[in-house]
Amino acid sequence: MLDKFSGIVSASLTPSHDIEAKASMLVDFHLKHGVNGFFVLGTTGESVKVKPELRKKIAEAFVNAVGSNGLVIVHTGASDMETVIDLTRHASKIGAHAVAAVFPFYYRYDLESLVRFYRKVVEESSVPVLAYNNPSVQGYMVPPQAVELLLEKVEGIAGIKDSSGYPELLLSLSRTFSDRMFIGSGCDELILYSLTIGIKAQISAIASIFPDLTSALRKAYQSGNMNEAKAIQHKLNVLKRIVERCGPFHAACKHALRLRGVDIGGPYPPTRDLTADEAESLRKSLAQFTR
Repeated sequence: MLDKFSGIVSASLTPSHDIEAKASMLVDFHLKHGVNGFFVLGTTGESVKVKPELRKKIAEAFVNAVGSNGLVIVHTGASDMETVIDLTRHASKIGAHAVAAVFPFYYRYDLESLVRFYRKVVEESSVPVLAYNNPSVQGYMVPPQAVELLLEKVEGIAGIKDSSGYPELLLSLSRTFSDRMFIGSGCDELILYSLTIGIKAQISAIASIFPDLTSALRKAYQSGNMNEAKAIQHKLNVLKRIVERCGPFHAACKHALRLRGVDIGGPYPPTRDLTADEAESLRKSLAQFTR
C-alpha cells in the first residue's frame, strides 16, 4: 500500500483518555473530510511523552479504527534503540502499513551512526520502514547530502518523511528518489509546493485539525485551480500561526479540535493545558477566520 499511496496524511493528535473510543471518533472525523492516511504517534502525536506500553495500545487503536479505509504509519522513534525495536516489532505485528522512526535525538549522530540505526530498524521490521527527518525535535540538522546518502546506504529502507522545511531538500529528494521510494512532505507551509514538485504524500499537522481544508487544497491543485490552491495554503498558514501563538502547541491543537466538535482530551504531561484566557483567544481567532 505504501508504494502506491497518494494523498493527505494526518499527523494525528493522540487521545489522552478512552483511547479506543476517541481514536475511532478521530479517525471517522478525518476520513469524512477526505484524509487518506494517518501518521500515528509522531511529533504532533506526543509520542515521546507516552510510555511504550501505552504507545502500543494507541497504535492498536488507530490500526483497528482505520481498518482498510486508509494508510497507517506508526512512529516508533525513541531515544534508545531497545524501545525503537520493541515498538517496531509491535507495529509490524498489529497490521500497520509502515513504521517511521525519527533520527535519534538529544545527542548529535553522524551519518554512519544513522545508517547503522536504520539498518537495524529495517532488519527488525516486517513492514516498510521510513526515516523521519525533523531537525526541530531531533536537535540537529543533517546536511541534505547526508540525508540522501542515508537513503542510498540503507538497503531496504522504504523512504522518508522530511519535516526539515527546506524546499531545496524536498525537491532533491523528489527528483532523486520518488520513482523508487515513498517521499512524504512533513511541513504544513509546503503542502502546495510539495504537490508542484511531484511529491505524492503530504503528512500534515494542521490536517489533524482542518482535514477538510488540507484535502480541499490537494483537490484544487489536482483540478488545475492554482489560485484556489494558493488561497487555501495561505489560510492554512494563518490558522497554523493562530494555533501556535495561543499557548503550548499540543494543548492548542487539541482545544482547536475540540472547537470543531472532536474532544480527545488534553495534552500529555508535562505540557500544561490552555489557560481560560488562551482558550478564549484561540476561540475568537479561529471563529473570525473560519466563519
